[in-house]
Amino acid sequence: MPKVGGSDQKTEVSDRDYRRISRFLFDEAELFEDKDYQTWLGRVMPDISYRMPVRGVFEKGEQPKQKFTNGYFDEDFDSLVLRTTLWAKASTTVAESPPSITRHFVTNIRAYDSEEAGSFEVTSNVLVFRIRSTSTVHHLFSCRRNDRICEVDGELRLASRLVIMDEPVVQSPNLSFLV
Repeated sequence: MPKVGGSDQKTEVSDRDYRRISRFLFDEAELFEDKDYQTWLGRVMPDISYRMPVRGVFEKGEQPKQKFTNGYFDEDFDSLVLRTTLWAKASTTVAESPPSITRHFVTNIRAYDSEEAGSFEVTSNVLVFRIRSTSTVHHLFSCRRNDRICEVDGELRLASRLVIMDEPVVQSPNLSFLV
């Protein structure tokens, strides 16, 4: 497989694996739009790490001192189950009553073989359109995702996700959806 990048020299996945990974991400977007979180949870690893830190704004050349200090999401499997269960029940949250309408656009997918056998390092850009059915104001969320996707018994599963939002302050009144 071709090598890309500078000193890191990552190996791109085969065309077959790239199509499988792309389909996995596109199917995931559809599950999010359908709010089918139970099916989505069946496609993640039990030891998943799902994080979305607050984006820091730094002076030129300055770097954050810690990797993850605060965030919108810092979830494991159990907290994802709880979060998605609450979103699914209109009686437990006003944030999604009535439910938002969302559309996920997944693009710029890059997939590389991981050092860990049966695992892939995947980056993608995502744009989420969101509007409440009771509002005329919509919100756009642009981000980059860094995923680790593993193959288990011939099926792909999400093992970790780091979501980096492009805007330093999210303008939406809430983040009651997954990216």
